[in-house]
Amino acid sequence: MQDELRALLAGLVQHLHDETAALIDGDADRVAAIAQEKSALLLKIAPLAQRAGKNAPRDLLAQARELNDRNALLLAPRLVATRARLDALRQAGNPLVYGADGQTRALRPGARA
Repeated sequence: MQDELRALLAGLVQHLHDETAALIDGDADRVAAIAQEKSALLLKIAPLAQRAGKNAPRDLLAQARELNDRNALLLAPRLVATRARLDALRQAGNPLVYGADGQTRALRPGARA
């Protein structure tokens, strides 16, 4: 069990390195593919790590945690930009205009400002 857990964690660490490279390259398709692969690995790792308890390979766990945190930092600016783009699209789909009373109103489809 210990050898299997170590091998799976080593695979997770490699996936996290691959994810770092894909994030730096801006390869969203590769990031998505790696996310699916990581999810599958984590489903295998979880029960083994739980059984291993304090005997889990701390070196690999620490490395995986550090890489995951770094990847989250690389992903954060892209997430902010994506949210801003989505907000802009939502506004374009439901634009707001100011009425005579100075209050904002949604512009109805086919209506003129």
